[in-house]
Amino acid sequence: MKYARELTAFVAAIPAIWIVGWSPAPVFDAAVAACALLALYEFLVLGRKKGFRLPMTICILVAAFILAAFVLEPISVEMGVFVALLLIPASYVFMRGDLEEALPSSAIAVLATLYVGMLGGSLIRLHNDFPVGWKLIFYLLLVVWLGDAGAYYTGKSFGRRKLSPRISPKKTIEGLIGGVATSIVAAVIIHFTFFPEFPIVHAIIAGTILSICGVIGDLAESMWKRSADVKDSGTLIPGHGGFLDRFDSIFFTAPILYTYWSLIVHGFQSLNIMQG
Repeated sequence: MKYARELTAFVAAIPAIWIVGWSPAPVFDAAVAACALLALYEFLVLGRKKGFRLPMTICILVAAFILAAFVLEPISVEMGVFVALLLIPASYVFMRGDLEEALPSSAIAVLATLYVGMLGGSLIRLHNDFPVGWKLIFYLLLVVWLGDAGAYYTGKSFGRRKLSPRISPKKTIEGLIGGVATSIVAAVIIHFTFFPEFPIVHAIIAGTILSICGVIGDLAESMWKRSADVKDSGTLIPGHGGFLDRFDSIFFTAPILYTYWSLIVHGFQSLNIMQG
């Protein structure tokens, strides 16, 4: 379908806006957790396509435990990390297969679980830790995704110089510039429409940082996909690939915005993103 990308974005926008801005916190937490676990499943499938044995059920359960730790006070995130580092490698002791694959297989399993679990959890804390958390989520989604759209259309129209031809041949330097410019414009509009608490200078600086880091996060995921010799991590989101494709840059930038808001906007107060 020619306009599948745009149509999917339009249809998904309505429930997404309600979940971020008006739903109870548990609904937002559950939505993020569902997206994160689906992204983890796709990440693990990439590893399996490379021929590695991965304990998918154990990884998903451990990631769910880590995500829960970002919400439930009795569970610490550190405990979730320890569970991942202990349980996932231990599972290979009881698995059959070539011992030569044990090291890379267990490394991929731990990486995927911690990558999605920790970064997805930071998105939950960004929403729940601050009175303006829902505004921060809107800011993050709009700055990163509009920047991504700006990069896509700018690169498609004016792109000449390749940004990272080895990893993503379609990304261009012109597209990156257009994406950053779009993110800055989005940050300014957000400040003047519904988020005056985010000082304009900081909104612009953060928008620039998030736009660039979003591209880095997207390139990291593209690198893993190219290693697995696949175009998209999945097909569940028409026009956008899979959940890992759609949320890679959001998960990657969520802890960056959390840090920026905590340390710079709020006078370098101590971080507590990993506390229950």
